[in-house]
Amino acid sequence: MRRQFIIALAILLFASVGLSCSLLPRRDHLTWRLVLESEAAGADRDAVIRRSVTVIERRLDDLGIRSSSVVAQGTPLNGLILVSLPNVADRERLKGIITAGGLLEMAAVVSPPNPTPVQTYKTKEEALSSLGDKATDNRRVLPYVERGDPRPGLPSGERSWVVVEVPAIVDGADLRSASAMPSAGVPDNYQIHFSLGPEGATKLGAWTGSHINNYLSVVLNGEVKTIAYIRTQILDQGEINGRFTKQSAEDLALVLRSGALPAPLKIVEETAIR
Repeated sequence: MRRQFIIALAILLFASVGLSCSLLPRRDHLTWRLVLESEAAGADRDAVIRRSVTVIERRLDDLGIRSSSVVAQGTPLNGLILVSLPNVADRERLKGIITAGGLLEMAAVVSPPNPTPVQTYKTKEEALSSLGDKATDNRRVLPYVERGDPRPGLPSGERSWVVVEVPAIVDGADLRSASAMPSAGVPDNYQIHFSLGPEGATKLGAWTGSHINNYLSVVLNGEVKTIAYIRTQILDQGEINGRFTKQSAEDLALVLRSGALPAPLKIVEETAIR
């Protein structure tokens, strides 16, 4: 009788262990590896590399990738980051998300106020010459693709240049959330809606409240995506308009939520894990 009890208890224990293991998150097998090289330089390179590792980990978590490894190489760090990954349906998309800059800024445009149209320039040289002998450390020239018709087969807009003030009013460090939203009345065209935290809302509210009719730009990775004039004070909400598909808008929102990379990354090696 005692032996039967022991056998029954053993079966129960094995069953309990099996059930517990089945409830654990599934760990996907790692099948491929990326070696990334950071353009970070100077005395703070180690801090930049560690920050890059954190940002990549956040992006992978947001994508729902259960199994991955992101490791900075070398002691001291040599500027390389090793990313080991499970198989995914779209590797090119994942590589784009991992290496995307994600730097968001909102900056004042140097232009006469509305109702005069925003000041743009046909070439970068023309924009630079407009600075004259003024110091350029508080102004910079950025590319701007004016929005065209987002429907397939129709003009996508013309490239021009604008001058914006430095520093930006707010940047990605002030971001609280970002999400992809369909554009009203325009099928298959998306925009990114974002909100700012309390400190960012205070800064943006102070600037917009004192600059009614002035032009404000939304800058992503050094390119102006949106320019609008200030009708009334804005506190903590904004939009990035452009020719975004649903997937590209969702990917951009994910990148913005995870934070910007502190320095550009490039893929220098891609191999299979054996």
